[in-house]
Amino acid sequence: MKNLITNEQVISLAFGDGEYLSPEVILDSDIAAAEARYILPVVGTELYNALLEGSYKALLNDFVAPALAMSVRTMIQPALNVRTGQAGLQISSSLRADSSTKTAMQTLQKSLRLRRQALLKRLSNYLNNNASEFPEYEPSADALQKCSINGGYVQMY
Repeated sequence: MKNLITNEQVISLAFGDGEYLSPEVILDSDIAAAEARYILPVVGTELYNALLEGSYKALLNDFVAPALAMSVRTMIQPALNVRTGQAGLQISSSLRADSSTKTAMQTLQKSLRLRRQALLKRLSNYLNNNASEFPEYEPSADALQKCSINGGYVQMY
């Protein structure tokens, strides 16, 4: 399976200093799912295929990779918050830890979603403003140029 970025790149771009995570936790299928769900609706099939073939390295490194890495993290973070062992689901807990843990997880997930949306919008705006440099890009097919979700409201343009 060929992806735009590697699991090591996901770790370096989407996780901060001190947030150690083994690259093996990030599966190729996680990256492929994030590409299909978040990147393809912005860049379109033709530009996506060009990126896969190695074209537009600067676009990939500066705009696509950060947005994709954060998209992968957003998708897998809930699974990282808990562990599955032979006895099933394992959640670390202590006295009074349940509500603060739930609040912390919700706050983290919201923060990650906001970061993902900002990076995707940054990618979309860059492509739209520089469409002449990317003949494979079709601005009218870019989902983020047609709609956005702000404060829980879907806005269509």
